Amino acid sequence: MKEHSSQKRAKILTVLFVVMLLLPAPLWLLLAPHLDTTNYENRTLAAFPQDTGAEEWPGAFEDWLNDHAPFRNQFMSLNGRLNWALGTLDSSDVLLGKEHWLFLKDVSDSKSISDYQGLTAYSEEELADFVNTLSTLRDRLAEHGTKMVVVIAPAKEGIYSQYMPDSIPVVSRPTRVQTLAERLSAADIPLVWPQQDLIDASAGQQVYYKYDTHWNETGAYLAVTQAEALLGHTITPLEDCAVTISREQAAPTDLANVSAVWALCRDDPYYSVDAPRAEQVGSTPDGYRMRWQGTGDESLLMLRDSFGEMMAPFLCAGYDESVILHTAAVTVDAINEELDGLPDVVVLEAAERYSDNLLGQGKLLLAWLDGLEQG
Repeated sequence: MKEHSSQKRAKILTVLFVVMLLLPAPLWLLLAPHLDTTNYENRTLAAFPQDTGAEEWPGAFEDWLNDHAPFRNQFMSLNGRLNWALGTLDSSDVLLGKEHWLFLKDVSDSKSISDYQGLTAYSEEELADFVNTLSTLRDRLAEHGTKMVVVIAPAKEGIYSQYMPDSIPVVSRPTRVQTLAERLSAADIPLVWPQQDLIDASAGQQVYYKYDTHWNETGAYLAVTQAEALLGHTITPLEDCAVTISREQAAPTDLANVSAVWALCRDDPYYSVDAPRAEQVGSTPDGYRMRWQGTGDESLLMLRDSFGEMMAPFLCAGYDESVILHTAAVTVDAINEELDGLPDVVVLEAAERYSDNLLGQGKLLLAWLDGLEQG
């Protein structure tokens, strides 16, 4: 009798296991149209492996399955909620700060936390290469009547250090970008490095988004006013502009998205600066190439990363024609396709964690100048 009962219980458990294993797929087909399936991560989800070798296929299939599993968003969000309630964050990419401020960890090509702590540094050779490249570019552009400005967008960690966890101490100062900024300024390279100004401004209003890596419009506009001042142009200072704070318009939340707490991070308002803006008149689907139309007489070329996107409407407002190219898409050919000749102004922009890109931008523009002068 006991043996029969034991066998029956085993069969029931087996059936339940099989049902739990197979049920999500048909249930997903039924419920998916009514559930959130948005890709909140800042990456392209894995595609089903088709032209993959036999050895690579199992790993590629597992990547696809992980990215497209039934109820993926719902399980990720549930896990995020549980951790959030416990005051933690289950993420290899995002650091949970005080009062739920989010910061980017050291991931892939970013060393945000190490930069903040002062654990990274440029060598003397690297600093000399920066100064030599950007000085040469400044001088060669000037020979053609073109002005140049370099913008380094400070990392959020340094602006809102009061929200960094106590477990992330400052080890050394100056940081590598503070040192780079000092060297570039000493070489008379027109530089916007508004770290202290942003810290000062943050005492009166928010200049970066709480759940995103980027500055908001107030932070971006402050950088634009400084860039325009170096170019000899005067625009309305930030303190004289009206700033609208809207809770109806969704604020960017890239850090919340990649850490699966997007549903919990909707309290940060969107900031909008009431200042002249250029009109975007052209863009590739990925946004890596954009054209803007303003009201001025001069032309502008800007090489940027993601921080430059928020700057673009304000920066281009005073120029007749502007071409904005993302660093990921910048080549000599791309510049030639967008421009017939030299613009009146060149702006190089890079975020603090991607400051190395300034060197690549400078060398690429020097190669472009070589082609123009030889052609």
